[in-house]
Amino acid sequence: MSEIYSPTSESEVVDFIKDCNSQEIPIEIKGHNTKSIGRLIQCAKSLHLKNLSGIIEYFPEELYIKVKAGTSLELIEAELDKKNQELSFEPSDMGFLYNGRSNKGSVGGAVACNLSGSRRFRAGALRDHILGFRGVNGKGEIVKSGGTVVKNVTGYDVSKLITGSYGTLVALTEIVLKVQPKNEETQTLIVHNINLKRALDIFSKAMQTSVEISGACFYPAKVLKFFKLNDLDTSMSITAIRLEGPRISVLERINNLKKVFDEYKKTISVLEHYQSRIFWKDTTDLQFFNNSTNVVLKIILPPIHTDQFLNKFENDELKYVVDWAGNLIWIEIPENDSVLFRQLRTEAIKLGGHMTVIKAPNHVRIKEDFLTTVDENIRVLSLKIKESFDPKKILNPGKMYSGA
Repeated sequence: MSEIYSPTSESEVVDFIKDCNSQEIPIEIKGHNTKSIGRLIQCAKSLHLKNLSGIIEYFPEELYIKVKAGTSLELIEAELDKKNQELSFEPSDMGFLYNGRSNKGSVGGAVACNLSGSRRFRAGALRDHILGFRGVNGKGEIVKSGGTVVKNVTGYDVSKLITGSYGTLVALTEIVLKVQPKNEETQTLIVHNINLKRALDIFSKAMQTSVEISGACFYPAKVLKFFKLNDLDTSMSITAIRLEGPRISVLERINNLKKVFDEYKKTISVLEHYQSRIFWKDTTDLQFFNNSTNVVLKIILPPIHTDQFLNKFENDELKYVVDWAGNLIWIEIPENDSVLFRQLRTEAIKLGGHMTVIKAPNHVRIKEDFLTTVDENIRVLSLKIKESFDPKKILNPGKMYSGA
């Protein structure tokens, strides 16, 4: 059992890490402890940042919010909602996947894992919405980058480097994020009962039009039963395309999109604003794998290879959902099927993609790398960056790669 330290200020984080660095004591960094993404690590001490919480400043007219890293996403979103604003990268609520109930965790945890929702291919990932940060590296030094506006960023954009580093480079203490006005209207065009190949063709065609879609996903029929929407037929596969913006614009664009896909007019339906928002929230929150006890994988591929990849494993009866217009595949496999696990990883790399383990039992997290990429040079570069921020490898050692 790790010795837990819960600081309430940045200076306390500095003192704690300096002390651990001098003694070469490894530290596991946690926020609200809502996720277990990454390799299983065992450290003598655990740094919990939950008490490093609160909104430092929020200027709606300047479109940014500065918060302490342990601040809950629920608190931030509630504050933004008062001004009809939002985090447009749609942070995933992993609480449903891990515990079957809502628990978004801390903003620092979201940044550390670069958690981005279904709007990612349109609005960018979380790393595209971080304006600046403060944190403490493995030597106990304060690291800061960026500011409160994009023009403040000069030199290397360290904020993007830190995002998605899983707490291996710095313990985050402050974060500045861009915010955006909420869309007045959201509607979703649904095409029923087509296969994945046709769905991918629809995504490609829709993205080449001027209708500006902001969501595109495919659900096979067998993973649809969790939806409780009156206007959604869950007896057959669905291909969903989201449109957002001013109401008049959305209505015009959805009609234009119907004309583009006139050949499917007998199988097309539309989810109106309220049900559409629920649909995409449930998709971003991975409700289709609610409280899963199996291994959940995130596979990123060039969309041209997505159908080929899944066809290779059609006999394995995978449970999967495709998002990001074909660029992302969520897959659930049995926890003890190590052969299938490695086959999926090998095939993803072969097709120019990568695989990340989002949830897995401890015995899998101990023996398997959770992040695999096609390019070994990326791994080597990651290790060199780790050495510059944390030369004694005390911050979340081995979280991303064995021995790092």
